[in-house]
Amino acid sequence: MGKIKKYLFGIVMMLVSINVFAQEELFTGDWQGANKEGDLSVALTLNCDGNWQLNPYNENARCNGFMEVNMLEPSGRQSLLSTYEFYVENLNGNEVTLSFVGGRPDVDTGISGRCKVVCKDDKLYFTGLDKGGKDAAFNGLTFVKAGSGEEAIADAATDDGIPLGQKILAIFQIILSSAIVLFVIGHMGYVWYKGARYKERFTVESMVNKRAAAGMSEKMTDEEIEEAWRLMDEAFATWTVVEKTDDDELRKPTKMKQIKQSVLLIDQVIAMQPTDEGVIERLNALTDVINSGEERHFDGSKKLVWLGVIVGILMYWMMGVGMMVSTLVATGLYIVASRTPQFLIDKRALRGGGNIHNGIFAGLFGLLAGAQTVRTIYKFNDGHKEYSDDHSQHWIALVIAGVVMFILAMMMTFWVLLNYLRNYVLYF
Repeated sequence: MGKIKKYLFGIVMMLVSINVFAQEELFTGDWQGANKEGDLSVALTLNCDGNWQLNPYNENARCNGFMEVNMLEPSGRQSLLSTYEFYVENLNGNEVTLSFVGGRPDVDTGISGRCKVVCKDDKLYFTGLDKGGKDAAFNGLTFVKAGSGEEAIADAATDDGIPLGQKILAIFQIILSSAIVLFVIGHMGYVWYKGARYKERFTVESMVNKRAAAGMSEKMTDEEIEEAWRLMDEAFATWTVVEKTDDDELRKPTKMKQIKQSVLLIDQVIAMQPTDEGVIERLNALTDVINSGEERHFDGSKKLVWLGVIVGILMYWMMGVGMMVSTLVATGLYIVASRTPQFLIDKRALRGGGNIHNGIFAGLFGLLAGAQTVRTIYKFNDGHKEYSDDHSQHWIALVIAGVVMFILAMMMTFWVLLNYLRNYVLYF
């Protein structure tokens, strides 16, 4: 029985050894890669089954892998950019986790990190796992076996290892987000272009001409006059009472729902083409209220607009023209998205007014104003005094304020969408 256990144990250990050996063989060998731009050429040697002397720049180094990254100049000349030594941390199937350091002791200093390597379809896909791995020159590159040819290396450079399904999903998300942005811009542009809902000042003469052109009687009947007054009174009744006296009450719309309900009734009166002077006078009064309630004014944060412009200009030096243009465009769209109907401005004023951005800026200015300089006075035995000032509170307040304001500016697209929903869709 004891012999059988020994045989079984031996078989299991042999299978385990074969499996580990097979995993190591996936990665062992010489590999070549390049980047998409074609200005980097990378050579890699891996041997996961032990520590080897693979680094020609350090004869005392023992590692599992060594990489040379060369920069290709337009003339075709190569110059060595950086080198890396790799050490196996974990080997699991077709994935291996590696740590790395710089390969040349006096040149590649300060280089270290971790990365994951996946072997799939005889290709190696490198992905950085920490800041060092993501900053490394090989992050995101794909490698093929050395000697596969220039075409294979070029194909690997364009292969990011992302499954087709994920690429399709990413493309769909880009199309969807672009469609949303275009719709928002188009809707706001249409509202601005459309202007006032009622562009005509109604008169008896204009209504008589319209009735004649339509083949109707020159003047409206008493029944039509009565119906017109009923419709206008019903439209007026849908609005909110904002002031009330013993003899009269003042109403105006405070919700978009009220505007839409009253507009349906008012449009019926307009379609009747009234010729009674009293009806027309009342009709003009109602349409004036609708127009003034829907008239749009900027109700956003002017401080945020200036911040967006300043950060946008700074982006030119920090991240290039693209980020500068996108930040400035987003700031312009914020101005348009902040054009608010007057009825909504009045409604917000009743509940306190203001906006979140002005509150944040007020808090930041309060933080800056509240920062104090701490003075320490030293008295000496001979009677003289010396002092030192600690301005750290001011510097901390400036740093906090700067970071918060930069984040606000970087969130400009979010503020655009938020104000669009508030001022053009939900009206709250």
